[in-house]
Amino acid sequence: MLERILIPVDGSELFDETLYYIEHLGDRPHTELVLLHVFPDQAAANSSGSGKKASEHPLLNKYYDILTRDNWRVEAKVRVGNAVDEITKLAVQLPASLTVMSTHGRSGVDNIREGSVAEQVVRQSPCPVFILHSTRPDMDESHHEHLFRRMLVPLDGSEVSASIMPCVEKFAKRFDTEVMLFHDGGAECEDEDHSLRKKEVLGRHGVSLANAGVSVRLDCSTHRRPINEILTRTDEMNIDIVVMATHGNGGERRPLEDSVTANVMRHSNRPLLVWSSDPQCSTSLHG
Repeated sequence: MLERILIPVDGSELFDETLYYIEHLGDRPHTELVLLHVFPDQAAANSSGSGKKASEHPLLNKYYDILTRDNWRVEAKVRVGNAVDEITKLAVQLPASLTVMSTHGRSGVDNIREGSVAEQVVRQSPCPVFILHSTRPDMDESHHEHLFRRMLVPLDGSEVSASIMPCVEKFAKRFDTEVMLFHDGGAECEDEDHSLRKKEVLGRHGVSLANAGVSVRLDCSTHRRPINEILTRTDEMNIDIVVMATHGNGGERRPLEDSVTANVMRHSNRPLLVWSSDPQCSTSLHG
């Protein structure tokens, strides 16, 4: 079955870093890469030369040329409209197995209230979203051959956070990744009854992963600072990727500004794989 990786491009992403991860996330014989640039309006599209092929667009052609020379199947597309809407619609239409995009600095009242394009796409995406940070590249170390050696999976005991587990298992098996399941329960972990219940939840997920052949470890902290604890562990444990679930657009949820997932997306210097707990369709990474 052909998988499709959607790659939105707006010119702010790290070109070499994006290419590097795409090379590892895709499987050439069975993957099509779909490049997408969204113009905010028709005037912007016209000024860029609306008669050109999408593959000739200046923001897309450098990706298109390199990837096609590398024997990838590549399709380039341009759309006009709201970036979040167009990215999400195309992900559904393809359908995409994975979306790869960058998140970067935000400014203005609307962006502060609503979050970055990447944050909004995650809430609506029908597939997992692999996120790189254009303002916080992890360039301190040279890339190693085993790119995803260790994964951090924050869980809070809820069905929402656990909805990412099928994706975790598939990713870990594909890349031979060690998984660290983490919960920061604050006082809950200090209370014996709550602590036992949380450890039982972590334990069940750990057993399930171990039975699937995945190397797994469990960790529980008591600081009640999940964002800080997640970010600290990514550094102290040499985490290569953080994998998390978030609430989608359906059901009750806290505002995105208060979301642990959103804040980790903003501040982590590691790649993230994030997916909504109520996606619009199934994907190869999930099921």
